[in-house]
Amino acid sequence: MTFVIKKMVIKNMTMILLSSALVISSTAAMAAEDSKSAKAAIDKAETSRQHAASVDGEWRDTGKMIKKAKAALKEGKFDKAVKLAYAAERQGGYGYEQAVSQQSQNNLTTPSYLTGGTASSSVVAGDGYITSSLKEVDVMHNGKMVAITRATNKGSTVMPPIFTHTARACPPFCVQPITVAKGVETVGELEVLDYLKRASHGDRSVMVVDSRTPEWVRLGTIPGSVSIPWNKISLDTIGTFEQESETELLDSILSKDFGVRITKDGRRDFRNAKTLVMYCNGNWCPQSSVNIKTLIKLGYPAYKLKWYRGGMQSWVSVGLTTVTAAH
Repeated sequence: MTFVIKKMVIKNMTMILLSSALVISSTAAMAAEDSKSAKAAIDKAETSRQHAASVDGEWRDTGKMIKKAKAALKEGKFDKAVKLAYAAERQGGYGYEQAVSQQSQNNLTTPSYLTGGTASSSVVAGDGYITSSLKEVDVMHNGKMVAITRATNKGSTVMPPIFTHTARACPPFCVQPITVAKGVETVGELEVLDYLKRASHGDRSVMVVDSRTPEWVRLGTIPGSVSIPWNKISLDTIGTFEQESETELLDSILSKDFGVRITKDGRRDFRNAKTLVMYCNGNWCPQSSVNIKTLIKLGYPAYKLKWYRGGMQSWVSVGLTTVTAAH
């Protein structure tokens, strides 16, 4: 009897030791994976910081946050390291966008803005100038170079009839606010021109998106913009999709057009997502604003979303070039 009891005790102790070994092994594996994730997050933050520094847009405490993240990693505080790294990465993105926007504004005073020309004190604005020193902007549209200029006929008062209506039913055509969402910058024509120029000259980190449906786009669009109908990336009233095919279409647009990485488990990684400048018909049109709010709900970083509130109505009202489906 005593022998049997001893045998059972030994067996139980063996099982306990084996279980403990498995727990220790599992914990070590999890720690290794957490450490790897933290290191990857810190690398992303460092890249973002360097990106901002390349345009003199690095924020003072970004480097300090990365140092704290590295210290947390060394201490085994992986969650803290990841949070600090993500915060530093966002700051790098903010700093970059802020610096580029500021440089664009500063350059508006010289002919070198967007064109690479040489400034001249004798330059005088004339017919068709967009600003006092900017004559035109060349952009790529559907594989062809298009020059965006301004109407030269001083007597011209003609606007496309679709944009002359002042009485529109609300809803859906309600006047939109100046700020569409927290963290999303509202931009005007000159900023849109800057983004168009960057995209046309090979900057794959930016894209100008025409959110209108095809029948509107065929009537005329901004050269260099990409048509992605708003209803293709719009959630229903409860924030989900009724059909799986709709989710697949959205993920296809996010990954192929917007640079979002879709992981194997279906999660969306927005860290390398493009900066999107979205517009529709005007400050009474809700299509682009709906898209922006949808993207934010999905996790798209607000600082990577820009809103051209004036849209096509403002664009044509200042006489800027449009292109039709024939282009």
